[in-house]
Amino acid sequence: MDAPATLSLAHRSLRVLFLVTAHNSLSQRVKIALEEQGHEVDVAVVASPGSMQAAVDRHRPELIVCPMLKSIIPESIFAAHRCLIVHPGPVGDRGPSSLDWAIELGAAEWGVTVLEATATVDGGDVWATRTFAMRDTGKSSLYRHEVRRAAAAAVVQAVTRIAAGNTAPEPLDQGDVRVTGRLRPLLTQAERAIDWACAPTATVVRRINAAEGHPGVLDAIHGVPFHLFGAHAERRLRGAPGEVVAQRDGAVCRATADGAVWITHLKAPGEYKLPATRAARGRGRPATTRGW
Repeated sequence: MDAPATLSLAHRSLRVLFLVTAHNSLSQRVKIALEEQGHEVDVAVVASPGSMQAAVDRHRPELIVCPMLKSIIPESIFAAHRCLIVHPGPVGDRGPSSLDWAIELGAAEWGVTVLEATATVDGGDVWATRTFAMRDTGKSSLYRHEVRRAAAAAVVQAVTRIAAGNTAPEPLDQGDVRVTGRLRPLLTQAERAIDWACAPTATVVRRINAAEGHPGVLDAIHGVPFHLFGAHAERRLRGAPGEVVAQRDGAVCRATADGAVWITHLKAPGEYKLPATRAARGRGRPATTRGW
């Protein structure tokens, strides 16, 4: 378990309601961090404006925190209650593919920002922010470690400020807030696509890492469509770019423009993610070292 994010306890306890799409590892860690500070935290898993409003009416919170919420909070809620949004990006970053873009662009540093909910998605005033160094790894690993730790620390700071009577977050466009991010659109499959004829191994690994967990990189291997997951560089094997040149322990090795990459898992559209060779068999095409 991560070390708790500790700040001064010179504040009153708050009744906090989490509105979440799923009570995942990040929201669980943030809940523990706030409870360690003496706050009372309830969690409501919600999927619509109606379910959000029902949860707020039922719990009557003093503060609403959204550690992982994919839906937009309706104005009827944020106009009546202070709502904090946890966004996995640096100050000024906006959009649904924040961490994906960080990996895709090879960012050296990224962050987590706690924002006031407003009518502008991810565009409210800033209550707290934390930055972290990026690692050469997949999105899921960054989310479980760096993002989770930064989120816990930033939320504790924001809630502590509010509990101490501070009602003035930093405006996003002025003051002491250093805006380092910008609005980025949803990262589409067209932008994630791999051109095997010219893409080097580093690009292929980075692109698959950026789509790790969800949605994966949609691709086709000898005409069979799959989402690709779990990329690892291969330093010795070579082949025609895009060709499957080896298989091992359920993974397949595919040649790139300057080397090769192991792909551990595949997911056919509408199916479950499976070890690569098993997914190939499920599509009626046995994996071989020279094609499917």
